[in-house]
Amino acid sequence: MNLTKLRLRDFKQVSNVGLDLHSLNVIVGGNNSGKSSVLQGIHFFLTAAIASREAYRDTFTQEMLLFCPAYKFEELGRNSPYTNQTHKGYLTLSANLTDGTPADYEIVIYRGRNEGNVGCTRSGNSTLGATITDAEKLFSVYVPGLAGIPPFEQFRSMSVVRRGVASGDANLYLRNVILQIVLAKRLERLTKLVKNIFPGFDIDVRYNARKETVIGVRLRMVSASEFRALELTGTGVLQALQIFSYITLFEPQLLLLDEPDSHLHPDNQVLLAKSLAVVASDTSTQVILATHSRILVESLQDAANMIWLKAGVVSQQGMSLDHIPILLDIGALNDFDRLKAGKIEWLFLSEDTDMNPLKVLALRVGFDMKGSLFFSYRGISNFDTAVTVARFVHEISPKTKVVIHRDRDFMTDEEVTRAVTRIEEVHAKLFVTEGSDIESYFTTPEHVTHLTSLSADDVNAWLDDIATQNHVQLQHSFTRKRDEVKRALYKSNPENCPDTISLLGNSIPLPRTSVSESSSFRNCTRQYQRRQVNQRTLSSLQ
Repeated sequence: MNLTKLRLRDFKQVSNVGLDLHSLNVIVGGNNSGKSSVLQGIHFFLTAAIASREAYRDTFTQEMLLFCPAYKFEELGRNSPYTNQTHKGYLTLSANLTDGTPADYEIVIYRGRNEGNVGCTRSGNSTLGATITDAEKLFSVYVPGLAGIPPFEQFRSMSVVRRGVASGDANLYLRNVILQIVLAKRLERLTKLVKNIFPGFDIDVRYNARKETVIGVRLRMVSASEFRALELTGTGVLQALQIFSYITLFEPQLLLLDEPDSHLHPDNQVLLAKSLAVVASDTSTQVILATHSRILVESLQDAANMIWLKAGVVSQQGMSLDHIPILLDIGALNDFDRLKAGKIEWLFLSEDTDMNPLKVLALRVGFDMKGSLFFSYRGISNFDTAVTVARFVHEISPKTKVVIHRDRDFMTDEEVTRAVTRIEEVHAKLFVTEGSDIESYFTTPEHVTHLTSLSADDVNAWLDDIATQNHVQLQHSFTRKRDEVKRALYKSNPENCPDTISLLGNSIPLPRTSVSESSSFRNCTRQYQRRQVNQRTLSSLQ
């Protein structure tokens, strides 16, 4: 059996979300778009249906719920609490049964007549309903993050483990889950799944019910000659093991992962993507995950159904939403509609993560800030990203003008010209700073004089003194930046790159264009800038 569609209505931030389900489904969206609400809602309704069947009636106490992400379940209603009559929540599932027959099943949640009672009605195909409400075999497993496990676990019975996993605390029962896999004689199946990602993987489980209360689980990887304790395992391995363990023991129809990439190194995010791809291809479990990660989205781009959520409704979904990684990369998911509708006149892409200096300059020279967007492409190494975004924006919104900010970073005029030519090919404009970086506009003698009310002679002497004191640091910064320029612009002909020592010169202090590279200089001037009214700062930027 496989689910083909799912519709969730009136739950937390979700208004009416309809999902076309594939083996692997990825939900993306900005903050407060409803990603977590969708996953929690699916699991809440499914576990409520189990409780209703176990109670043999449509109403039961909230304590019977296996999972409830609120102190009072009725508060889960969208905009207002669930009521007995007028305000209810709905989950509708569509599936193809084992024999290919299409089937639907609906779960409705409302407040019972008595205080604290949950109301739950179930209707639809009886075969599908029996599968969904089977308390012995969880239909869904919800995992709100896979970051860590406890240092040890005492033995728990299968009923306690099942309830703990169903409650959303799956990672707290990993050793118990693995022990139950051993008892069910499925360890070979688990090992085989993990080996798809880590070929040298092996696992050792030890527990003597007569002598021990704590479960021992040790792992061995291809690069290690000895087994190591589970809690000492790397995060990438641990996450793959958790996913495969829950699937091996419970064989859920749905695995719901809420931002499993949180605090995860990019390399491990790639491993996570490979693990999920194995789940989709080698098991009967369907995966729905929510993420902010561009790396995870790109890794699953050709293998997953992408679902773009906005304000509790689906904006777009499909197997080929190529622009999603680009928009994630610059944080522009929430502004895509404004871009596409031509409501954005200027899009500024900056290599800096702090947009304030660029915004100050743009405002000072007369840009309409309401019709402008500012995003970061995060550094010189991601300059190709800025070019890709500029090309994409020109395709979806030809009237939007793109400005790409790049610090000069000691590039020569000829090198800047080469960068300008490349940018013009994607119909964008390149803003390269006159000094080494954008902060140089805020550290000119004229600006500092205006901010501090010191005399021009005093400021010039002060700046020269700072530059002299930091001469070695500035030399190092100059050399490092020139090395980056050489790698970026002279890959095929490094011998043509101008000599760094010749460009640097022998003067002490270095020219003022280098001064803004000094963190000491920035700290010295920042104490004065903080004391000034913002308008005064703007008016001095001529």
